[in-house]
Amino acid sequence: MKKLLTWVANDGETALHPSSSCRMGKDSMSVVDPESMKVHGVENLRVVDASVMPYITNGNIYAPVMMIAEKSADMILGKTLLPKEEHEFYRIDDD
Repeated sequence: MKKLLTWVANDGETALHPSSSCRMGKDSMSVVDPESMKVHGVENLRVVDASVMPYITNGNIYAPVMMIAEKSADMILGKTLLPKEEHEFYRIDDD
């Protein structure tokens, strides 16, 4: 573990718009519960930022992060959420 922490301290760096590092879902590979934003296996910790985005947006991430934070705050406070809507969006395929 010490070797890993040393590497992170010496070589780790951020990207321009870091995101998509905490997969949401109920399966064993997921980190965050999508219904509560709580981190699996950790008490009293929620993730409500760009980490939970499944894909990075084509533009600046500020507005989507604000939407994630607003919806998460409503969930945490127990407010009734708006019904889910599906919308088409443009994404460049990796093919």
